Amino acid sequence: MIPDGKAYFCGRFFASLRMTITHITMKKILVFVMMLSALMAGAQEKAQYRVTYDCDAQYGPQRQVYRWHLDIGETSAVFYSPNNRAKDKVIDEVVGDNDATSVMARLRTIRSEFPNPNPLEVLLEPSADGRYTYLNNIVSDKMWYEEKLPQMSWEMTGRDTTVCGYACLQAKARVYGRDWTVWFAPEIPVSYGPYVLGGLPGLILDAEDADGLFHFAAVGLEQDPADAVVELSRKDKAVKCTRKKYRELREKANGQSYADKLREMGVDSRRVVKVVSEDGKDIDLNESRPKQNYLDLE
Repeated sequence: MIPDGKAYFCGRFFASLRMTITHITMKKILVFVMMLSALMAGAQEKAQYRVTYDCDAQYGPQRQVYRWHLDIGETSAVFYSPNNRAKDKVIDEVVGDNDATSVMARLRTIRSEFPNPNPLEVLLEPSADGRYTYLNNIVSDKMWYEEKLPQMSWEMTGRDTTVCGYACLQAKARVYGRDWTVWFAPEIPVSYGPYVLGGLPGLILDAEDADGLFHFAAVGLEQDPADAVVELSRKDKAVKCTRKKYRELREKANGQSYADKLREMGVDSRRVVKVVSEDGKDIDLNESRPKQNYLDLE
């Protein structure tokens, strides 16, 4: 257990989860009780555990390190960028300020305060017919869709190592067109991981794709994170679509200039005096944005 219920980075607090249920009737009873508890709770459930990952990733021209949280509840989990949520909260406060000078000054400090925010969020609900809800932005448009979790045919390699003090086994699988190699800890009996990766008999603590574009590494484990609810942030402000439609729109927008985007919206870019990014930097409307890499290829 974590001393005083505090965060214990790369520690061994999941010992409290270890159990062996050999009788099939007991397994059925446990599953029934968990499902009943979730129904009685009505909706949101409190996070019981939080895994912090750092992802060395190349979404665009330069590699950056992105901080991610995986909050795990009794029946579901949510994967998100804490810096993006914090950034959105500050922007909401700034928007309410009528002083344009102070607004611009505040916007310029956001990037350094919350480095590399990423709008991606994934709500994983294996007990709900194995589905997940995906929330993300395409340029400035927030969108979401619900989809069945992809089939992950994990191949055990027989290799082992230690990650964050836990004995881990290696497995490989192709997920949405990318080949992933992961290390999971059987002694942490939850079948989650970063992004939509999961379905293994243990928590995924490390995951890297074959192209070397994305490498998630667990850097912290925490029990009972304060005021953490397993839910998506700002889903009510997003437009619902299908995964197919989302990918079509994303591909169309990939590399598109802001001037092209404005024309799509029926706005004459020549009438726009100035556009700034969230961190207060001027944006050249006619400059094509760099092509992006994505966690899914198919």
